[in-house]
Formats: sequence, C-alpha cells, structure tokens
Amino acid sequence: MRLYKLYLLSLFFALATAISLFAQSSNNFPMLDNMEQMKKNSEKMLSTDTKDAFPVGNVIDANNYYVGPNDVLAIQILPFESVPTPTVVTAENTIVSPRFGEVNINGLTLKQIRDTLANILKERNSGNTKHTVSVSLSRPRNVFVTVSGNVVAPGTYTLPASYSVSTVLKIANQIQSVTTTTTEEQAAIMRLQESRKERERIFSETGVSFNSSYSTRNIRVIRKSGTALIADIERALATGNHAFDPFICEGDEIFVPFEPSYYPTVSIVGEVIRPATVTYKKGDMASHLLKLAAGFTESADINAVYLYDETHNAIQLTVDSLCNLLSSDIELKAGNIIIVRAKIEIDSANTGMVSVSGEVNNPSVYPITVGKTRLKDAVKMAGGLTSKAYLPLSYIGRRDNMSDDRIAPKRLYTEYFQRSDLTMEDTARFMMDIDLKRPAVSCDFDAAFNNNSDDDNVYLQDGDVIHVGKNPKRIYVWGQVNKPGYVDYAEGKSMEWYIAKAGGYATGAEKKRSRIIRGNSRVWEDGFNKNIYVNDGDEIYVPRPPDVPPTVQIQKWAAIVGMIGGIVGTLTLIYTTLRK
Repeated sequence: MRLYKLYLLSLFFALATAISLFAQSSNNFPMLDNMEQMKKNSEKMLSTDTKDAFPVGNVIDANNYYVGPNDVLAIQILPFESVPTPTVVTAENTIVSPRFGEVNINGLTLKQIRDTLANILKERNSGNTKHTVSVSLSRPRNVFVTVSGNVVAPGTYTLPASYSVSTVLKIANQIQSVTTTTTEEQAAIMRLQESRKERERIFSETGVSFNSSYSTRNIRVIRKSGTALIADIERALATGNHAFDPFICEGDEIFVPFEPSYYPTVSIVGEVIRPATVTYKKGDMASHLLKLAAGFTESADINAVYLYDETHNAIQLTVDSLCNLLSSDIELKAGNIIIVRAKIEIDSANTGMVSVSGEVNNPSVYPITVGKTRLKDAVKMAGGLTSKAYLPLSYIGRRDNMSDDRIAPKRLYTEYFQRSDLTMEDTARFMMDIDLKRPAVSCDFDAAFNNNSDDDNVYLQDGDVIHVGKNPKRIYVWGQVNKPGYVDYAEGKSMEWYIAKAGGYATGAEKKRSRIIRGNSRVWEDGFNKNIYVNDGDEIYVPRPPDVPPTVQIQKWAAIVGMIGGIVGTLTLIYTTLRK
C-alpha cells in the first residue's frame, strides 16, 4: 500500500514538471503564437469591405505580373499545410513568412517568386521531394497610373495592378458621369458618341473596319524605374502573348499617340466578325491577321481566303473554321490585305415573302421573287379582292431598318437641316413631321387596280405588308360644326355637302381653313377645289380662329399703328418740302 502511494506521488510530480516545462517553452519560444497572430493579421487585411472593390480586369499571367507592395499572396506548402497562408508584401518589396523567413522579391514576377520559394524549400528539405510550394495572387494592390494623349479622359487613375494597359485604356476612354462633367463637356461627349455611332452605322456589315489602329500598336509605357516599353495590344490579341499588353505598375505613365496623317497598314476584310486595319509592324504574320478577325461570319467561304500582296497578286490561304492558318505562315509587308470571300448563294437573295391582309379572299403570307413580283400579283395570290374591299384605304407597309437606329434625335434633325434652305421658323413643324414618318410605300391602289397604272403597281420587297382596307361607309366631321360626328358616306359629294349634313358651320368657325383629312395617309387637302371629292373613311376638320395671346395682339396692332404713323409722317414731310 505504501509503495502504491509512493508511485502515485511520483507520477504527480512528473506531470507537474512536464506542465511547467511546456509553459516555459511557450514563453521562451513564442513561434506558435506568432504564427497564429500573423495569420489573424493577414486575414484581417483580406476581410475588407468589397462593396467598393474594383471589378476583375484581367486574368493574371504569372509570367508577366510583377509583384509589389500591398499585394496579398496565398502561400501553401503541400501536403504539409491544409490551407494557404495569406501573406502581405511589405513596403520594401519583401515577404515575411514563418516557413521561409524574410525573402526579397523586388523586381520579381509571380512565377519567379514561386520558383524562388520552391528552391528555398528544396534546400531546406533535401532528399524530400514530396513537399511542393504553391504561390498565387490572392488580392492585387492598387497603383497610381497616369494616362495621357489620344484618350477621352486623360488623367491619373487609381487601379488594381492586375489591370493590363488595354484595360486601363478602356477606362480612360469611357464617357464620364454627367454629375462630374460640365455642360460643355457633356455636349462634347455627346457629339463624340454620335459621331462614333454614325461611323459604325455606315460601315456596319460592310466587311470593312471603320477605323485603323495606329494608337493601339504604339502605346508608350514609362516605368517609375526609368525603363520604357511599347505596348502592342493588337499583337497581344493576335498571339495571346501578355508581354505585348503588360500589367500596370506603380507610377506608370501611359501615353497613347495621336494618329499621323499617313502610316503603313495591313488589313483583314470581308466575311469576318472583326474587320481590322492595323498599323504595319515588322514581324506581322498572316496568322496574326487571321486571329485579329475574331472568327468568320456564317456567310464566309473558308475555301476562298486570299492574301493580296503589294502588286495585287493573290495567294490562297488554307484555314480552318477557327481562323487557324493550316498552310505555311507568311510574313506580311506593308499594304498586304487578307480578303475572306462570301459563299455564293444562287437566287437566295431574290427570294422573299409578303403578308397580305384585310379584304382579300385568302389573307396569309406568300413567297415572292424580289424585283419581279408586283402588288397585283400578290393580291392575286391571296385570292383577289373581296366585295367589301375599299382601295382608297389600302396601303403597303415596308420595313424601315433606319427607324430602329438609336440615333440621338438632335443629331438626326441637324443632319437633315445641314444642307436645307428651310428657315428657322420651319424647324418646329419639321421636327414633328420627322418623328411621325410612316414606313409606307408610295402607291395608289385605286389607280393600280381600276386604272391599270403601271407606276402604282409597284414591285414588292421582302417583308412588305399589304393591307386592303374595308369600306367604312362613313365620314367623320368635327371641329367648329354644329353637329360633329359621323355622317353616312355618299359617293361624289364635296366637303361642304358633308359640313351641311353635320349642321353647318358653328359660331367662330374659320370657314376658309376647313380641310379634308385623307383616311389612308392623313394628308390634308383643300376641299374647296371643285375637282376634289371626299372618299369613304376620310375626315373633315373645321378649325376655329388661331388662339393668339392678348399681348401678341397688342404688339401686332402697335406695329401696324407705328407703320401707319411712319407713312403719314413721311408723306407730311414730302408735302411740306414740295410746298416750299
């Protein structure tokens, strides 16, 4: 029993000693505490509010991204660590890691840092080839860059270092918020937008680019270290080499040059998604131009792709559907052009359709031959006219793609008035008329069917809509008449006959300004002409005298009295002079 107690006492003392030694080792070697604290500090830096964070600009290329102060790296030793450790790059361009100590990374890319840490790990664990190190960019730093030259908004920007030069230029060419610009700047920006859109509209679907790209191939980037480089965004796009479109660094000065009056170019045009004309540079290849095209259109004939040299000799290129060059690559010379031909569609462009509706026996959609099928042919295909058809109310509607252009109204009005001889007093009426333009075909159904007018039997186009009206057997008379409303139609009657049926002119009617409003076109006609009759479905409007404000009336009479006084004074002066 005594031995048993002695054994328990010895065990108690041994345990107390172990606890004491562990506590002392923790105080003397606070490595674990420091590691934990460093991890917490790094995680705290990473947990910033992301509501004001920049959007992702580019996917990082480890071979070309230069790490700098405040970049946050994620370092992980596999399979030793289950999660990566966030590590913030210091202001001295070093990283401090519990596993690697302090490592100078000044002037190193992300790939070079990864290789450096891998070498350190290999030296410290010689013979153990299972340990590997992973280094990735967890959060890029923000840097100041200055953009000048041929951009919409030159200035100094704060942007992530993960942005390439091309991304910076997109930001510098954005239209600024109206809350941060003056009225003059807003007007200038609007003119710029409209001018760009107009050029794009003119060149849209032509197979030719609407501008060249001198600026995007000769961007000068001056680094804070004093070194300089030329960014070539077009070659970066064509080759996928990020070295031609570098990531930005602290203090970069980016200058976008203005285009000179002349410079050599190479082009790819025709049935490609992105027709391009770019500045020629030595080393440009046919494969580069093909990649700049961003793919072929559906109409492209990939068996008809030709490179034309400076003497217009054609060299056929063998390509696949992804714009990859399968034949031998060719170094380009200034003036070389690649043309992608279109597939020849036999008679496909002549096939169209029209819709025939209203008072025909078989209203439906019918195929036509563009340039051959005429109005009467289409009505015949639809089974002919019904007994209720009324030709003066019939019309043809035609698709007008221009009406869907999102052109600023102010620019549209200005374009129309640019070479007009209209006076400024005409502008209000003109602006109203242009907003109400109707996509209708000019033709007279009655003349086409009853008088065999060849001019009115128009040729049809794809997408035309033919509507044959129905006889409403009524005329609507309104305005200053005693009984405004519908009046039964009577053939061959004049405007005044219908006004009499509507109770005659009411008090205040401006009789001489009464007009017939045609039911199919809304055109106003003077009904006092004896040769003009009212058609079924027309309207008759009798206006009142114009509403003129009293002040305008006073000014008018004052001007008249002034003119009379001036004339009387002049005559008096002449009379007095002659008497002498």
